[in-house]
Amino acid sequence: MYDSLIFIPMCKVIMSKQEASGSEKEQVKWSDKMDYAYIKAMIKQQEIGNRVNGSFTLTAYAQMVEELNTKHQMNITKSHLKNRYKILKKHFSQWYDLFRGISLSGFSWNSTTQLIEAEEEEWDNLINSKPEAALLRTKKIANFDDMLVLFARDRASGAHAETAKERNDRLNKNEKNSKVDDLLANNEIHLENEYVDLDDDIQGVIPTPFSQGQSSGAKKCKSKKRKFEEEEEDFNSKIMKSVDNVAGAIREGNVIFDRAYHREYTGDEIYRELELVGLEPHELPRALNFLAANQAKARTLFNCPLQILMSVLKDMMGARD
Repeated sequence: MYDSLIFIPMCKVIMSKQEASGSEKEQVKWSDKMDYAYIKAMIKQQEIGNRVNGSFTLTAYAQMVEELNTKHQMNITKSHLKNRYKILKKHFSQWYDLFRGISLSGFSWNSTTQLIEAEEEEWDNLINSKPEAALLRTKKIANFDDMLVLFARDRASGAHAETAKERNDRLNKNEKNSKVDDLLANNEIHLENEYVDLDDDIQGVIPTPFSQGQSSGAKKCKSKKRKFEEEEEDFNSKIMKSVDNVAGAIREGNVIFDRAYHREYTGDEIYRELELVGLEPHELPRALNFLAANQAKARTLFNCPLQILMSVLKDMMGARD
């Protein structure tokens, strides 16, 4: 049983021929196991530095194609991987944007049920403010924790940036203030006034006129002030964005370090990895319990080539022929 492995193809390729042009078009029907293997391969490439500025290098794609086709019996190309990447990222973004990753208070992802879970009251409050959340309450999302590592930085890079609505509101406010300044400078309205006695008991307010020289000087002064404020705001915005980027990089680095050296596999993850080893169904529970209780051995095993996984697992568990 340990001497040979049986591989079951995980990938179904649908072929369609266009007789007019004689060309062939292949479409891959992705399964949950295929997504899991692909996401793990992307994390591996990211950890070894083959992802630059959010994009995988040609080397990364070449290695992932070779690994998935060889190790997991797929039949895919770089184009298949790039298309699937876009789809995974798009689906992930729906959850991330709604739940702010997993930072929304009271909400967390359950790896067993593959659902975002929270107390009834938390769900009710969220749905009241965001009705679209009701559609995702019972919709599963697999590999959410791994996709956080892959995609969260892209989604969070603008989390503290000014939104379009906030920017429009700010520009409208500035425009109104600018009009008021122009009116002041053109002597059409005045905010500075002097009091004159109209009679013994009543005081009236009479506008203080501006001379032409005062008007021109005030306009230049206010123009310089607005320019300085805009430059200061732009500088502060850039500083805050830089700080957010550095903080995001540190958080991502910590996650990668933790996964690489102190990862704790869940029962579901161990089971899916063991499915690739080729164990008999009755052997899976014992192997799963053994690896769950020995996380260091699990990390070692799952980073070995597929060809020797069976032998390594047998040696770890003390099996003898």
